Amino acid sequence: MPMDNRSLSEQVKSNILNKGLLEHGNRIIVGVSGGADSVCLLKILLEIKDEFNLTLIAVHVNHGLRGPEAQHDQSYVEKLCKDWGVPVKAYFADIKALSKKMGVSEEEAGREARYRIFKKVLKNTGSDYIAVAHNRDDQAETVMLNILRGTGLDGLCGMAMKQGKIIRPLLNISRRQIIEYLESNRIGYCTDSSNKSSEYTRNRVRNELFPVIKRLFDIDPVNQLYRLSTLVGEDKNLLDQVAKNSYDAVVLEDEDDVVLSATGLRTLSNAVVKRIIRMAWERINKSRKNLESVHVDQIITLCQNNRTGKKVRLKNGIEVLLSYDRLIFTKAGKKYVKPYSYSVNTEGFTEVKELNAVLEARIFNDSEISHLGDFTSVNETSLIQFFDLDRLNGKIVVRSRLDGDRIRPYNSNGEKKLKKFFIDQKVPGEKRDTIPLVAQGNKIVWIVGMRTSEDYRARKDSRKILMLSWSNLKNGGEKNA
Repeated sequence: MPMDNRSLSEQVKSNILNKGLLEHGNRIIVGVSGGADSVCLLKILLEIKDEFNLTLIAVHVNHGLRGPEAQHDQSYVEKLCKDWGVPVKAYFADIKALSKKMGVSEEEAGREARYRIFKKVLKNTGSDYIAVAHNRDDQAETVMLNILRGTGLDGLCGMAMKQGKIIRPLLNISRRQIIEYLESNRIGYCTDSSNKSSEYTRNRVRNELFPVIKRLFDIDPVNQLYRLSTLVGEDKNLLDQVAKNSYDAVVLEDEDDVVLSATGLRTLSNAVVKRIIRMAWERINKSRKNLESVHVDQIITLCQNNRTGKKVRLKNGIEVLLSYDRLIFTKAGKKYVKPYSYSVNTEGFTEVKELNAVLEARIFNDSEISHLGDFTSVNETSLIQFFDLDRLNGKIVVRSRLDGDRIRPYNSNGEKKLKKFFIDQKVPGEKRDTIPLVAQGNKIVWIVGMRTSEDYRARKDSRKILMLSWSNLKNGGEKNA
């Protein structure tokens, strides 16, 4: 029985509002192949266009695989969009050549080409979202394909209705509903002859596997798999939130490189750690792709074995190495200074072997301070600085940075995290471990060569002054201030 025409539009509007798929006044790129699904999507978006004040731009990609048939589809889309008053951009992509170049199937090459073009148009037109016409049946096929590949929890969820700039307003609507909608509105569409071919994996699932399941078990696999994706999605959302909170708790750095606390990771369950590793990979790789489960397992083993200096090499020139308590995701070949900490000899020299440098300390009593001249006007970038020894009141160390470090910079009213200070000063992530710190606990006394602390800096009324001098050593061990 044909469905009510209006109900499909209402269902799409409900998806938009409940899932936050788009906002009032958005500019939307609509992928239109000419098939039933994409024609239906374009028509429904046109129906709600005024209500949401949308600007629509159709994009058609000719894959060049079906000769005259593909050209017919392109012509149909161009005429349809003209009749409906929607601007359309048509592109050609040589999928057969791209498939060979990438070493992937034509299905995968076609997907890559489409989304690359969609994103290009999105950027060039200043649009907000890309709308594609995946439906309930597509979702079921995707979940089944993922199961056959041995997926984890994420793969059981299939596609998301909103994923970044991609929106799928028809994802919970069946192919049968779409066909009924088009037929009842007497809207034509193109039929892709390759959909019947068993050459493509997805077609074998749709045309051969699903009918067998339906016949042998008397169930509709589309409904069951769609229900599975929805139920698992609810659990995944909770786990993702737990992983996000845990990532924030263990991340030490996530700009140029991503640095995680190995000790922090060891306190978490594997399910959460795996997600944290994928989040770290996405941050440094700028994409979720090319991280396989075997890589995730190798990184977990690296962290659990706690063997400093060991590393795991990943794709795209990225490696993960363990340096004491720091699990570092970085571009291969980068050099890192090992974490270090030395108690400062306040009346002599403290050697910092990792930086081939020496910190010299000398105490000036009340009677000797007058010989120092105007020590309060010393430039903050000077490698010789003066501190109030009474304010220090305890052991100080010279070390590399630690999580939780804070400083109250000279001439400022408030305290800030060392990480925030480095960001404000535009210090590259890879250089932050090379900057020596004089500290008491997590309170920074001196960021050598950059800033002293308002809390510890010497004043004119100081009775005991600690002079600290940093020297980088030349090859022969000679001091060079």
